[in-house]
Amino acid sequence: MHSAAMGGGALFGCSSAGHSGINQLGGVYVNGRPLPDSTRQKIVELAHSGARPCDISRILQVSNGCVSKILGRYYETGSIKPRAIGGSKPRVATTPVVQKIADYKRECPSIFAWEIRDRLLSENVCNNDNIPSVSTIGL
Repeated sequence: MHSAAMGGGALFGCSSAGHSGINQLGGVYVNGRPLPDSTRQKIVELAHSGARPCDISRILQVSNGCVSKILGRYYETGSIKPRAIGGSKPRVATTPVVQKIADYKRECPSIFAWEIRDRLLSENVCNNDNIPSVSTIGL
């Protein structure tokens, strides 16, 4: 590892969890750590003022993919906060959800898992935060 690409963990007020470095745009990052809230807020503010994601990327020296991901999440949820790192996913196949899935399968044995997901959402049994995955439903 090059010494120039290491040791900038203090820039984000983090311990040196993950390797830090300079991205292709000249911005500093720490692998595996979310972008600081202040930068996330600037991304949203620039987008609101009409800047394109590629311009925001250059201005803030953050990758285009990162800008798109943060804006996508902001437009979807209204939050600039990153998702939790690690931890276990909350159990979504609760007894009432499992019962509803069984009801759907009894009504129509050939129903597809994606159709079950659509019905769970449209009938407000689940929302986007607690909907089981297609692979979970198929079990």
